[in-house]
Amino acid sequence: MKKKLFLLFCVLFSYVLGSSQTNQEVTILYLLPFHLKDMYDHSTSFKNRDEIHQIQQFEMMGFWLGAKMALQEYEYADKKINVIVRDVVTDKKALNKILNDTVLMKNVNIIIGPIYGALFSTAAEYANNHDIIIVNPFSTRFDFVEKNKAVYKLVPPFVSRPEAVVSHFIKNPSAFNVILWGDSTRSNEMQVYKLYFNEYEIPYHEVHTLTIPQDFSKINLIIAFFDTPERVIHGVHTLVNQEETAFEFDRIVIVPEKWLSISELTEEFYELPDLYFFTNYFVDENSDIVRQFQSDYTFYNEAPPELSDYVYQGYDITRYFIDFFFADFVTAEVKFQPLSYHFQWKQILNGGFENVKARLIRIKELGLEEIIID
Repeated sequence: MKKKLFLLFCVLFSYVLGSSQTNQEVTILYLLPFHLKDMYDHSTSFKNRDEIHQIQQFEMMGFWLGAKMALQEYEYADKKINVIVRDVVTDKKALNKILNDTVLMKNVNIIIGPIYGALFSTAAEYANNHDIIIVNPFSTRFDFVEKNKAVYKLVPPFVSRPEAVVSHFIKNPSAFNVILWGDSTRSNEMQVYKLYFNEYEIPYHEVHTLTIPQDFSKINLIIAFFDTPERVIHGVHTLVNQEETAFEFDRIVIVPEKWLSISELTEEFYELPDLYFFTNYFVDENSDIVRQFQSDYTFYNEAPPELSDYVYQGYDITRYFIDFFFADFVTAEVKFQPLSYHFQWKQILNGGFENVKARLIRIKELGLEEIIID
């Protein structure tokens, strides 16, 4: 616990900024919601790391620890990395005080801002007006990037998912029964699928109760859109029962990633054949590079890195955008391969850049493997 509080204190430290910069130098401003001024009960005890990260002061600590691991990679490099870290929560006045500090902001090239939406637009406007790029790590809001050329939005849009489904599965629409499986709650993601399928004249059925069409000549592609635990458990029972009684039908099932966090699901669910989900971040646990990072991170922080703590994201974003900057923003020149992201940038008309790379994961033999989509 004391170590965590010490690390919180450390984020107040900023690396010294020079009065001028060369083309071998970059300055990064991190705007992080650490809530350092909020009241915190230091006598609080925790049963596990999940409880720790429910405390506001620790929500983004993993992101910063991952970023620090990335910065260490440049310790002996021939490039100079200047770093500023500031605690920004919901106070627009406090944010403007940072942005209006001309000495502090003089040489800033990159802003990395996993901050609340109410403040991101202010920081993004400043970045656009001062020839700075600003990275939006977790927001799904398109309006941030729509009219601001400075913004890099990392979360892919929903439309990337039906595009990936068609590219990977539906080579011949007439060979499939496409079933959009929802409930009474309106799903924005389902609406995107419907619009996409209508545009490209791909037939589909929208259902609330799952029934498999009795057509042996077609593959049933089922895409689920609900994630409330009670509904999911009932839906899984339906899938398992149909697997037992209708084995002669070919079936592909794509479920929301949130299903995997429901502890009541048994191995029967994970053993379903041709089971997939989309995700924004994925780490290949079998990768030697990932294992080395896990070992290094555990050595320095006495705990393994977790996607849910944003450790990998903090590491990837820091390393990628430093290399991206020194590559003059030419994607092909960036040698670093992120551990948890795939980036495929698309510039929005009169706007910034959006990552449009969908990540499709297959659950196979109680493990996970990424499907490579062209």
